[in-house]
Amino acid sequence: MERYFGALLIAAILFLTKDFRPAPSVLAEQTDSPPSVESIQPVTTESRFSEKLEEQTEVIPKKTVYKDNPETEAGIETVLDEGEDGKITKIIKVTYYAPKNTSEVNQTSEYTRELVSEEKTTAKDKIISRGTKIVWKTLSIADGEIKYWKKMRVYATHYDSHCPGCNEWTAIGMRAGKGVIAVDPKVIKMRSKVYIPGYGVAVAGDTGGAIKGNIIDLGFDDARTAGWKAQFVDIYLL
Repeated sequence: MERYFGALLIAAILFLTKDFRPAPSVLAEQTDSPPSVESIQPVTTESRFSEKLEEQTEVIPKKTVYKDNPETEAGIETVLDEGEDGKITKIIKVTYYAPKNTSEVNQTSEYTRELVSEEKTTAKDKIISRGTKIVWKTLSIADGEIKYWKKMRVYATHYDSHCPGCNEWTAIGMRAGKGVIAVDPKVIKMRSKVYIPGYGVAVAGDTGGAIKGNIIDLGFDDARTAGWKAQFVDIYLL
């Protein structure tokens, strides 16, 4: 009996002390190698942004409006309202980009522009009363008297049919030469009769690219021997 229990005791001790870990070869077969992971370095942004507000102003020019007044003598103008220019004011947010360590203004670059606000002031027209009433007047000249209805201050140049861009016939089909002048039709109507001191009576029968506003061009048969010098002069509409 004692021999029986002794055998059981020895068997129990051997069982409890046995190493149940798998053999190295078995571990090598069952365990996968851990995947290799590349080291990811943090990205450092070497730049900076700055902002500023910029004001932009655009002027809206006022218009000039004429109102004819039949009760006032032709050539007389009266300002009724000076008017006022309008404007558009814009506030723009400008974003600039620059390297982190840059302090020089010329090393920054404009990144974006954003409209923050816009304000518009409407222009107010300038209003002028313009007389249209014909009042005849008398002017004494060397050959007697002439009647005129309007006196104008103009700058008078001269030309002939041989000048660059000129030809024998005028814009309305008259023969170019002495007695025909070029005018701005917006100022002096075509075919109007005009008296020019030092030149004589002429017909407004031509136009010219440089003849704008109160500028007239006196026609001559030969501008080289005309003896006329460009000058300001008073002329009279007949």
